[in-house]
Amino acid sequence: MQPRSRRQVGRRDEAGATLVEFALVAPLLFLLLFGIIAGCFLAYQNSALHDGASAGARMASIESPLLTAGNGQYCETGVPTSIAKAVSQAAPLLTVNTAPLCASSEGATQLTQPTVNGDVNIVVTCGGSCGNPTTVEVSLAVTTKGLVAPIGLTYNLTASSQVPVLSP
Repeated sequence: MQPRSRRQVGRRDEAGATLVEFALVAPLLFLLLFGIIAGCFLAYQNSALHDGASAGARMASIESPLLTAGNGQYCETGVPTSIAKAVSQAAPLLTVNTAPLCASSEGATQLTQPTVNGDVNIVVTCGGSCGNPTTVEVSLAVTTKGLVAPIGLTYNLTASSQVPVLSP
């Protein structure tokens, strides 16, 4: 046997300590990182929803009166642009329900569309009647999922915007 040198006697073998420390800390760091990303994604969706509601309300306030759809319903004219298209342009990364906004009578105070799960659904509420409104409020609602756990839950996001209708 050879005697150990003075340098080797006081030294411990710590080659695997860094790997063990990383294995303990890494899951927490990744959870924090992906949680921040998921939270930012939900904040973006909420902001886009509010932008879409504002754009939809602006469009609804300048749109011409309702058209008869022929099946007992009165629908938006889409002139100069449909409300759903205005919402879609203001919130390009959200999937907007493109069904027409209709009411059951000409004097109705609310335009709705068939609800589609996972899409942004639009409801237009008119002050007065939707054929000749004094104010217009556009409400948007969507059910979305977060990106990762624990933020990977289902969230109901809503936004609304109200504008007065300027008479010509």
